[in-house]
Amino acid sequence: MGKKIWFIVMLVIVAAFVGYSFFGVVSGSTATYRFGLPLQSGVPKPLPNGTVVVYMEGVQWAWVPQNATEIVYTPNGTMMEIPVSGNVITYINGFPYIKVYPNQPVEMVLYSNNVVHAFYIRLPHGPQNVNIVPGINSYSFFFAPSSPGNYTFHCAEYCGIGHSYMYGYLWVM
Repeated sequence: MGKKIWFIVMLVIVAAFVGYSFFGVVSGSTATYRFGLPLQSGVPKPLPNGTVVVYMEGVQWAWVPQNATEIVYTPNGTMMEIPVSGNVITYINGFPYIKVYPNQPVEMVLYSNNVVHAFYIRLPHGPQNVNIVPGINSYSFFFAPSSPGNYTFHCAEYCGIGHSYMYGYLWVM
């Protein structure tokens, strides 16, 4: 009889921990901004004013920024997405440069149509490594570094023969 009671007690405790963890993951409260996860669980809601949202496609073997918008809130609280692709996205020697200002919030919407990629960027406040599964959007949110400079992002998941050339730059102006 004693073994059955302990089994039931342990089962209830495990069920409580699993339920608590599941609720945290679903609500997004357990994910920090450093770890981009599918379904925007690591992205703050609502996005901070001035956030640059860059839509980035990973292809064999390049990062291709599709477009960029800036989130701006009007005085009455309405969110507007202003297209800023021409001011944010540029290419130098065939590699993409994403231009942002110091401490500006940045959200990368990452996707792939062919193979698994991984978006990796080392920032002064910590690295980010986000896996990108084909057909599923992944998200990375971070604040741009406070010191101007170029911060390299690259693919951290071997994706074929041209993998070593799959990189770009976050250009903090």
